[in-house]
Amino acid sequence: MFKKVISFVTSSAIAAAFITFVPVNEGKRSNNAYAKTIAEMQEEIKSNKETISELQNQLDALAGNKAEEQQYQSVLNEQISVISANIDLLNKELDNINADIDTAQNNIADLDQSIIDQQNEIDANVELFKQRLCAMYVTGNDNLATVVVGTSSFYDMMSRVEMVNRIASYDEELINDILSDIDQMEQSKKDLETEKLALEMKLDEQQKRKEEKDAEIAVLNEKYQQTQNEIDRLSQEEAMTAEKKRELEAMNAEFDAEIQAEIARQAAAAQAAYEAEQARLAAERAAAAQAAAPQGGYQSAYTAVDYQQPAYIPAPSASGFAWPAPGFCYISSYYGPRWGSFHGGIDVGDAGIHGGAACASKSGTVITVCNSCTHDYAKNGSCGCGGGYGNYVVISHDGTYSTVYGHLASACVSVGQYVNQGDVIGYIGSTGWSTGAHLHFEVRVNGNRVDPLGYVSP
Repeated sequence: MFKKVISFVTSSAIAAAFITFVPVNEGKRSNNAYAKTIAEMQEEIKSNKETISELQNQLDALAGNKAEEQQYQSVLNEQISVISANIDLLNKELDNINADIDTAQNNIADLDQSIIDQQNEIDANVELFKQRLCAMYVTGNDNLATVVVGTSSFYDMMSRVEMVNRIASYDEELINDILSDIDQMEQSKKDLETEKLALEMKLDEQQKRKEEKDAEIAVLNEKYQQTQNEIDRLSQEEAMTAEKKRELEAMNAEFDAEIQAEIARQAAAAQAAYEAEQARLAAERAAAAQAAAPQGGYQSAYTAVDYQQPAYIPAPSASGFAWPAPGFCYISSYYGPRWGSFHGGIDVGDAGIHGGAACASKSGTVITVCNSCTHDYAKNGSCGCGGGYGNYVVISHDGTYSTVYGHLASACVSVGQYVNQGDVIGYIGSTGWSTGAHLHFEVRVNGNRVDPLGYVSP
């Protein structure tokens, strides 16, 4: 009994040593102030993957929003181009109108100068005419008499009188022509001033249209700047999200590397412990078989254990679970009522099964290991080890599902170890309450036992 207690304590210490370890890259993550188990790292990897998926969704949404803003920006660019073209046309029209106004203004100035020149000429002729009238008034009829006396004949006299009248008539006609020219220039000036006014009104109208277009351009430019600001913000958020995603992916890669390194270390340690344990168990089995042989209720013991490797790598079913005892297909007892109680799993018992490999039905983390039962032989009652399961292993799969492997000759995994589907987790025996060598296999959903044949088939 003392040897059994020492053996149990030693096995427990080895299992506890496998549960935790210091991460290889602890210095890279300052928040990892304590050692993490493989299960904890796997949970963190799972959480990180969920966060990475959310971040990817955010990146997709940001990319979509950014594309919408860029598309809207393209529409604004088109509108700005159209309005800018209109403004260019308006500027040309304004230049033409200003040129026409300048021309009209110059023509008006020329007419003003012509009117002034004509007025000066009229004033000079009027002054000359006034002088003539004054002279004629002063001289009275003497002038006419002088004209008559100086003549040599009547014809010559009439000629001189006609010439005086013609001079007077010419002066009057000249003044009338000048006045007519002035009237025409005044009318032309009015016409030019009217045209100038119309041009100024058109200039004002075109100027207002240009101001409206400038206002539209300003609004569009403001919207464009707003979209650019939003694009810049989305790009910054996109970069930050992508960086966070990369950090989580790098962290997961570190965890994966640490898990693989720890699994390799655990496997090496477990193999060494397993070999030592097998040597010890072989001696204890021989002693126990000899001690149990005379007792009633016990049958013959297995004197030697030939541990076998799996006959093949089990293939997963549609449910994702695989047959736990490759190479052995006979089901000796099914799930359901049995012997006045309820059998919560299936028993795989086949010729030559003792020492056969029990394999993980699905990848997961080992959460329970009992490896202290030395009663590896057929019996018609319980030896009390492992609650009747004898040596057994429990594996958790993603928190919802778990599987149980009972009556093992020995387990070769430890608590906290991550196993892949098809990995050997122990060897089939007849420990616990077992009438002969077989593998008791259970599938549990949220802790409740269900029929394993709903998940696996031989």
